Amino acid sequence: MVDKFVEELKEALDADIQDRIMKDREMQSYIQEREREVAEREAAWKADLSRREVHIWFIQILNFFFF
Repeated sequence: MVDKFVEELKEALDADIQDRIMKDREMQSYIQEREREVAEREAAWKADLSRREVHIWFIQILNFFFF
């Protein structure tokens, strides 16, 4: 009787451990996806900022030579 209880307890603990491992993997995957999205937004923001800086620089050059 005790052996059966111990065996069932081991099985329950193993199932809990496997469940926690799966949840941890899912969380890591979720975090990686969010980090990728943030990196993409940051790259787009930097590219837009760079384009704006070039545009401003170009306007300043035009103003210098023509006005």
